[in-house]
Amino acid sequence: MRDRRTSHPARARASGQRGFTLVELLVAMAAGLVVSLAAFLLSKNATRFFQNEARASASHLAATIGLNRLAADLQRAAYLSARNIQTDNQFCGNRPVTPSGLRHLAGIAIQRQGSVFLHPSELGQSIVNGLWPDALVIGGSLNTTEVFASRVVNDNGTWYVQLLDSAAMRRTNDRALGGGLSLDDIFLEGRILRISRQNQKHIYAVIDRLEPGNLVYLKSPPGVTTVEATTDNCGLPLTGGNVWVSVISRVRYDIRSLVGKPTSYAPLVAPITPELTGDNGRTELVRVELDDEDQEIPGTLEVIAEYAVDLKFGISAVQATPVLQDTDPQITRYPIAATDNASVYTIAAANDQPGARPQDVRSVQIRLSTRTRAPDRDVGFPVGPDGRRLRFLIPGIVAGVNTPTDTLPAGAPPVFARMRTLYADVALPNQAEPR
Repeated sequence: MRDRRTSHPARARASGQRGFTLVELLVAMAAGLVVSLAAFLLSKNATRFFQNEARASASHLAATIGLNRLAADLQRAAYLSARNIQTDNQFCGNRPVTPSGLRHLAGIAIQRQGSVFLHPSELGQSIVNGLWPDALVIGGSLNTTEVFASRVVNDNGTWYVQLLDSAAMRRTNDRALGGGLSLDDIFLEGRILRISRQNQKHIYAVIDRLEPGNLVYLKSPPGVTTVEATTDNCGLPLTGGNVWVSVISRVRYDIRSLVGKPTSYAPLVAPITPELTGDNGRTELVRVELDDEDQEIPGTLEVIAEYAVDLKFGISAVQATPVLQDTDPQITRYPIAATDNASVYTIAAANDQPGARPQDVRSVQIRLSTRTRAPDRDVGFPVGPDGRRLRFLIPGIVAGVNTPTDTLPAGAPPVFARMRTLYADVALPNQAEPR
């Protein structure tokens, strides 16, 4: 009979194996927790680093896009237009006094600290950092490269231009079918129309409206010489006649805040955790078109660069005296400086300002700065030799730290955002036409 006290061999082997003790399990769990915590911290730091670098890349991209758009418009300054309507020797008739937009027509006009002048309550962050952005107005045929064959008509004192069938007309209509600008988009109220007879001087008027039949009505009074050309190749035919017309726009670039404003960009600029990012004080580089009264045309505002904080200009200009321009055609450069160069803002000022001669500007130097969306540095850098900054203080993130010279308390979150500053020198080919 089998002895019941004899164990089964497999069971004996199993009972003889040693398991983990409670102490060993606790040590293993603690070690695993330490490894998991280290991995979490490493992942968190890597995520934060990735977010910061993504913001810096977005800032650089915004500055690049904004600079390219601004440079493209500058290259068309005075295109099919006047470099300065007050001095243009191809102008026909008396110099316009009204409307103000026609009186101010020029290739460029730089306003010193113009963004602050136009929007003083919106640029608090830039002002705190010692930045006082300029504003720039560009005039030229910016919406189309076409010159339209037309017929000018005086209907009992009402002047209008009838656009004739031409290659320019057909090209415009074909582009409109593909999503380009139509005649309705080009001949907008408030834009300026340059009217020319072949081999004669130019006349300027303001567009009132475009009506069916391709009739472009001019505002009254049109501000043009409307007499039969007799001498000096100047005037319009009283009984109608063929002319060439080009459409001129005037656009302004400035830095402003769009937070809380009823624009289509409201969702884009809505503050997100402003106590950490300063989004409630964010500013953008915008482009907006001006009408004949120097007022912004509704629906034309565009955001060109997000989180833009500085915009400065320098110029290159020829000699002030026309005789010297012919005998000694020197070009003098007036670069961007830490202290605003008065010559820049005198020469390239609005054409009704003392000493202004925007027609003599041959190139424009641009400095555009953007910041990252959120601060990620706790130390600022000194100002560069031309006044540029590398770090941008976001005031209000930490109590008592509202200027770049304030001391950041130990353990406080970062208050400096990195900046991206780009430069460009843009030649103005249409400004160099014969006088």
